[in-house]
Amino acid sequence: FRFEARRHYYVTPTSYLELINSFIKVLQAKREEVSSTKSRYDVGLDKIAATEAAVGKMQEELTALQPVLKKTSEENSAMMIVIEEKQ
Repeated sequence: FRFEARRHYYVTPTSYLELINSFIKVLQAKREEVSSTKSRYDVGLDKIAATEAAVGKMQEELTALQPVLKKTSEENSAMMIVIEEKQ
Protein backbone atom coordinates (compact mmCIF):
# COMPACT_ATOMS: atom_id res chain seq x y z
CA PHE A 1 0.00 0.00 0.00
CA ARG A 2 2.86 2.32 0.78
CA PHE A 3 4.23 2.19 -2.76
CA GLU A 4 0.86 2.47 -4.50
CA ALA A 5 -0.54 5.41 -2.55
CA ARG A 6 2.84 6.79 -1.44
CA ARG A 7 1.79 6.98 2.15
CA HIS A 8 2.00 4.85 5.26
CA TYR A 9 -0.88 2.76 6.50
CA TYR A 10 -0.98 2.37 10.24
CA VAL A 11 -2.79 -0.47 11.94
CA THR A 12 -4.45 0.79 15.05
CA PRO A 13 -5.82 -1.46 17.75
CA THR A 14 -9.37 -0.52 16.71
CA SER A 15 -8.81 -1.34 13.03
CA TYR A 16 -7.11 -4.60 14.01
CA LEU A 17 -10.10 -5.58 16.16
CA GLU A 18 -12.43 -4.69 13.28
CA LEU A 19 -10.37 -6.93 11.01
CA ILE A 20 -10.63 -9.80 13.49
CA ASN A 21 -14.40 -9.30 13.86
CA SER A 22 -14.83 -9.22 10.08
CA PHE A 23 -12.82 -12.42 9.79
CA ILE A 24 -14.96 -14.07 12.48
CA LYS A 25 -18.16 -13.07 10.63
CA VAL A 26 -16.87 -14.43 7.31
CA LEU A 27 -15.68 -17.62 9.01
CA GLN A 28 -19.09 -18.12 10.66
CA ALA A 29 -20.90 -17.56 7.35
CA LYS A 30 -18.68 -20.11 5.60
CA ARG A 31 -19.18 -22.62 8.41
CA GLU A 32 -22.96 -22.26 8.10
CA GLU A 33 -22.72 -22.66 4.33
CA VAL A 34 -20.62 -25.80 4.64
CA SER A 35 -22.90 -27.16 7.35
CA SER A 36 -26.03 -26.68 5.23
CA THR A 37 -24.34 -28.21 2.19
CA LYS A 38 -23.22 -31.20 4.27
CA SER A 39 -26.73 -31.58 5.65
CA ARG A 40 -28.24 -31.60 2.15
CA TYR A 41 -25.62 -34.14 1.07
CA ASP A 42 -26.38 -36.42 4.04
CA VAL A 43 -30.13 -36.23 3.40
CA GLY A 44 -29.55 -37.11 -0.24
CA LEU A 45 -27.43 -40.10 0.70
CA ASP A 46 -30.09 -41.28 3.14
CA LYS A 47 -32.76 -41.03 0.45
CA ILE A 48 -30.59 -42.95 -2.01
CA ALA A 49 -30.02 -45.69 0.57
CA ALA A 50 -33.74 -45.89 1.36
CA THR A 51 -34.59 -46.06 -2.35
CA GLU A 52 -32.01 -48.78 -2.88
CA ALA A 53 -33.55 -50.86 -0.07
CA ALA A 54 -37.06 -50.33 -1.46
CA VAL A 55 -35.98 -51.34 -4.98
CA GLY A 56 -34.27 -54.46 -3.60
CA LYS A 57 -37.44 -55.43 -1.74
CA MET A 58 -39.56 -54.83 -4.86
CA GLN A 59 -37.22 -56.98 -6.94
CA GLU A 60 -37.53 -59.81 -4.42
CA GLU A 61 -41.33 -59.51 -4.51
CA LEU A 62 -41.33 -59.50 -8.30
CA THR A 63 -39.11 -62.56 -8.39
CA ALA A 64 -41.44 -64.31 -5.93
CA LEU A 65 -44.51 -63.40 -8.02
CA GLN A 66 -42.99 -64.46 -11.34
CA PRO A 67 -44.35 -68.06 -11.22
CA VAL A 68 -47.79 -66.80 -10.19
CA LEU A 69 -47.81 -64.32 -13.06
CA LYS A 70 -46.79 -67.01 -15.51
CA LYS A 71 -49.55 -69.34 -14.27
CA THR A 72 -52.15 -66.56 -14.43
CA SER A 73 -51.05 -65.67 -17.94
CA GLU A 74 -51.46 -69.28 -19.05
CA GLU A 75 -54.92 -69.43 -17.45
CA ASN A 76 -55.95 -66.24 -19.24
CA SER A 77 -54.76 -67.64 -22.55
CA ALA A 78 -56.78 -70.78 -21.97
CA MET A 79 -59.87 -68.72 -21.08
CA MET A 80 -59.46 -66.58 -24.20
CA ILE A 81 -59.41 -69.72 -26.33
CA VAL A 82 -62.59 -70.99 -24.64
CA ILE A 83 -64.30 -67.61 -25.09
CA GLU A 84 -63.36 -67.43 -28.78
CA GLU A 85 -64.70 -70.94 -29.34
CA LYS A 86 -68.04 -70.03 -27.75
CA GLN A 87 -68.49 -67.02 -30.01
